Amino acid sequence: MSKRRRSSGGRRAAEAKFWGHPLDGEAGATDGLGQTTPPGGAKPIRPTPEPSALVRSLGPPPLAVDPGVAERHLVAVYEEAVKAATALAAANGLLDLGSDDPSEP
Repeated sequence: MSKRRRSSGGRRAAEAKFWGHPLDGEAGATDGLGQTTPPGGAKPIRPTPEPSALVRSLGPPPLAVDPGVAERHLVAVYEEAVKAATALAAANGLLDLGSDDPSEP
């Protein structure tokens, strides 16, 4: 005997709730943090001016005999991740080209 397949309606609603995409006919949706996103788009992003701040905030990494070498490698990885995210945002029109002042929200 074969199993009955569940309708995709419940799954689609769960995906929309998780990813924050509106269902057909809805004006907007909430993201994972409960904030309402504008219909048809995401908020523009602003790349961080200091991608290595997270690595430095964690202290010296216990990954090598010389923690400085490990830290340089981790900083390089974070910088490349920021470059990739910035390029993806720019390619999709989501890059905030506003002020470079970090104190401005």
